[in-house]
Amino acid sequence: GEVLMAASMSSTGQCRRDLSLLLALSFSITLSPSSPAAGEPGALSAIADGLSAWVVAIKVDRSKDIEIPRSRLPFNGRVSPESQGYFKRPKGSVTGLLVDRRGYILTSNYNLLGTIRSITVRLPSGEERKARVVARDQLDDLAVIKVEGDADLVEKKSWRDPPWAKTSPSAAGSFVFAIGRGSAPGRMNLTEGIISAVGRNSNRAVQTDAKLNYGNVGGPLVDLDGKVIGLSGFVGHTYNQWGLNSGIGFATTVETIRTVLPRLLEGKDFELPPRPFLGIQSEPASSGNDGAPVVEVVPDSSAASAGVKSKDVIIRFNGEDVPNFNRLKFLIFSCKVGDKVKFVVRRGEKKITLSGVLGKFPERR
Repeated sequence: GEVLMAASMSSTGQCRRDLSLLLALSFSITLSPSSPAAGEPGALSAIADGLSAWVVAIKVDRSKDIEIPRSRLPFNGRVSPESQGYFKRPKGSVTGLLVDRRGYILTSNYNLLGTIRSITVRLPSGEERKARVVARDQLDDLAVIKVEGDADLVEKKSWRDPPWAKTSPSAAGSFVFAIGRGSAPGRMNLTEGIISAVGRNSNRAVQTDAKLNYGNVGGPLVDLDGKVIGLSGFVGHTYNQWGLNSGIGFATTVETIRTVLPRLLEGKDFELPPRPFLGIQSEPASSGNDGAPVVEVVPDSSAASAGVKSKDVIIRFNGEDVPNFNRLKFLIFSCKVGDKVKFVVRRGEKKITLSGVLGKFPERR
């Protein structure tokens, strides 16, 4: 197969405009060829326009969406029927990135969960084509679909690789833009943000505060030069709490994409590794910054072996503060089964440091 992953040297350096404006504004824009700013030197629209040949809209028709086990819902699913609708995925298009002239498209595996009836791709030209799932990488929340047909989607002489960055950012602070077609498939949309953390998902993803939504997940995350530094997704989450927006998002790094894409194009899946398990039951902290209260310790679990007791409050985990249970879950799921961990609990007036080895999450409903 012809897979060209070399970084493109596209000349979009003109998009390096006065960053003080970016510091002052937070916005989301939808672009069309008739936009007054489109093509103007220094306009942010040039960043989106530079990706327009590769960013596609994907419509997934499902007979059934995935169901989140009751035990994984907040408060163990004890919410009103109206509230449970908050976790249902809305209908609409999502985003993908054309990575091969034969019609292979990279997107988020999250976009392809559930029982699928059909997949329709809307190409940048406006043409709609059916597609099929080729392979999935659950760990990195990646998947590849292919437009139906044996003929090349793009002629060999006309094909160019997406403008891949050589590397993803190595430190927090870089300006980035999430690009998609979900909200209006015929137009590009762009949201701005920064890389707020690196080294996520076992150093396979970066964290960003660029606004991610149902429509632009699966699309590229790009830098100020218009280079693709990652693919927006829900990496690290087996069951996604749909509708929940905590103000942070994630993108699989370009280095990880280079590693896994050849295998995905061959139709070979990457299976999800077992989820790590500490072994406590808790409720989300109501005040938000007072740790993760331990309601119950699961017998024979890592927490039990480490000496955690009911009514303890976990306030630090592997050197990071734990303001609430949701943050603790995130930190645990960032580890692997078998990892040695240290955490601090508040027991009455005392602070006690404990250590243990994470076990495997019991898969039960």
